[in-house]
Amino acid sequence: MAEKLAVLFPGVGYTCAKPLLYYTASAASDLGYQIERLDYGQDIHTFKGRSQEDLLPVTELALKRILPRLGDLNIPSYKEVVFISKSIGTVIACQAEEALGLPRPVRHFLMTPIPAALPYLNKVDGVFFSGTGDPYISSQLILKAARDFPGKTGILFDGCDHSLEIKGDTIGNLYNIKQIVAYLTKMLEG
Repeated sequence: MAEKLAVLFPGVGYTCAKPLLYYTASAASDLGYQIERLDYGQDIHTFKGRSQEDLLPVTELALKRILPRLGDLNIPSYKEVVFISKSIGTVIACQAEEALGLPRPVRHFLMTPIPAALPYLNKVDGVFFSGTGDPYISSQLILKAARDFPGKTGILFDGCDHSLEIKGDTIGNLYNIKQIVAYLTKMLEG
């Protein structure tokens, strides 16, 4: 068994095969991490609602579904654990750590958190990344979180959307992924 574990918590429509999760998983694997990609179920991954009210029951259902899988992983047996999450997955990852009652904290790599994830910043060990043009969270909330938690703020991507992209800037979008992967690599090596 590997001594290091990376658990991927996808978004609703943003699966582990999409760029941010695919390349962060690849980087963690390069560093010897066993990769566990979570799946909440087709009904959740194709869910159309995006308001905070719509997402609350979906988050609760996803958490209920993945907790047995996380329990099977025997997370306390690993020396190093990182939860890599995207969008609604940021909330689920934080709630999962809390629900599991682990003997030591895991590290979190929170990409494009939604508003419901921000209250967990004062509890978790990790960093968050966001775009100031994300339609699912206001730039005011992101900038406030960055001010309140400077040590937990990874990179804020100016004008980027919920995928940390700007339409029509493919090269810039690839550079954003490169920055994310470099940050994760440094975090996991350090």
